[in-house]
Amino acid sequence: MKKMAAALLIVTLFPGSADAVGLLVQEDSQKALHQADAASQSQEADHSESPALPGQEQKLRLDEQMMKKADRPVAAYNTNYFAIDNLPGSAKAQIKFQISMKFRLLTPNLYVFKYNFFPAYFAYTQMSLWNEGQSSMPFEESNYNPEFFLDYPVNGTIIGRIKLRNIVVSPLEHESNGLAGVQSRSWNRQYVLIRFGLEPREKMAVTNSFLSDKALLYVKLWHASGYQDENAYLQAANKNGTFLDYMGIGEVGISIRNFLWGGSLRDHQLDFKTPIFPDKHKDSYKLELRQQIPNMNFALYLQYWYGYGETLMRFDQFGHRGFAGLSFSY
Repeated sequence: MKKMAAALLIVTLFPGSADAVGLLVQEDSQKALHQADAASQSQEADHSESPALPGQEQKLRLDEQMMKKADRPVAAYNTNYFAIDNLPGSAKAQIKFQISMKFRLLTPNLYVFKYNFFPAYFAYTQMSLWNEGQSSMPFEESNYNPEFFLDYPVNGTIIGRIKLRNIVVSPLEHESNGLAGVQSRSWNRQYVLIRFGLEPREKMAVTNSFLSDKALLYVKLWHASGYQDENAYLQAANKNGTFLDYMGIGEVGISIRNFLWGGSLRDHQLDFKTPIFPDKHKDSYKLELRQQIPNMNFALYLQYWYGYGETLMRFDQFGHRGFAGLSFSY
């Protein structure tokens, strides 16, 4: 402002100095514009959002990853694995593998059939025993397990970090071995499944279809039908009891994640499941341990089976054995 006043005085007293005055005014205008631009940038910096802290960034990334996995129309369902119970090439070697996936049937907002009211899924699981050690490498058996279910998310707090995660209702689950005659095995179920989760203290990335919780407990109760042929088989073989004495009227499972070690090998999960209320002399259970391989979409896989019902053909045969191989996801 002082320069502007001086310029006016010079023009008044010395009319021939207009050029010099023009330069003076131009210099002052440029300086004023520069100061205004700097002030504007300072205000923008003051009003901009503060950068997220590293922990917040990691939490946001994990939340986004979990939402994407939950919203996928096709996803892994039960554990997918490929494992062997003996050294490759051994005459007794048998490969056991399982492929399992689920399909979301409806889009999230399909008119009145909105996902929150009708969360419908179709799932398919196939488990096979392959006699790799025999000359013609025949398949001993394959079990085919399609099902339709409604998966209602709850995510309600029971106490502290213990949550009621979801309730699953299935009007139809079928399982059979696809064989005919005396080797045919099949049954149907309608079930209700309830899952409880122990929320982790810090969110964990969902890798290889592992839990997002630190631990999980589920209880599955079913009403079974269509197993008359299995009961007739037991009577013909002079065995006491019924098919459900071996298979139970439900199932309970427990899973726990990342509890053995940390570091680059921290991603691992142990799963345990056993039938509910089978005959007291026909107990069985399955243990699975998966160890994620860093920077890969595979996990090392170990399985131990004890008891009855490993497959439909073997439902009345006692056995115990272990498998080692790989688990995968998609």
